[in-house]
Amino acid sequence: MSAGVAASIFGVTPTERIKTALIDDARNAKRFKSAIHCVRTIYAETGFFGLYRGFAGTTLKQAGATAFRMGTYNILKDYENTHNIAQTTLTNFANGAVAGTVTTLATQPFDTIKTRSQSAAGASTVNAFKDIMADGGVKSFWRGTTMRLGRTVLSGGILFTAYEQFAAILDPLIGGSTTS
Repeated sequence: MSAGVAASIFGVTPTERIKTALIDDARNAKRFKSAIHCVRTIYAETGFFGLYRGFAGTTLKQAGATAFRMGTYNILKDYENTHNIAQTTLTNFANGAVAGTVTTLATQPFDTIKTRSQSAAGASTVNAFKDIMADGGVKSFWRGTTMRLGRTVLSGGILFTAYEQFAAILDPLIGGSTTS
């Protein structure tokens, strides 16, 4: 979770804020000429912390995503190890895909709040929560899940497959156990 918080602070929140503002702007006002113009405009209008609008939702999503992704993968791998299930490329990919699915389903509400907070108009986390509830109740927190699942299932499978391949290569070189 700490890694997710650090990622949110140092990179994810401001870049997600810019991305979301640009996407929202392209559908509506078309005020921003480029990403740099977007940053300059947000900074001029709201200061440095304007780039951190949606910080709470983004940080909750990042911290939760890291914890769920790693936790799910490690639980699956531990189960397989205790039941003598071979760790193959297919097994690693499947474990990563399942971890991506669990992560998405568990953190989608935070992603929805983050997106609403980081739109071009922007809203506080509390206002974003209230607006989402007004738009369709609790189930509306999972809008966009299908598209996000498409990305996280594949990225989780690829991430953990690559991790295990690199760990297998590096393990003999560093003389330790790098696998989780």
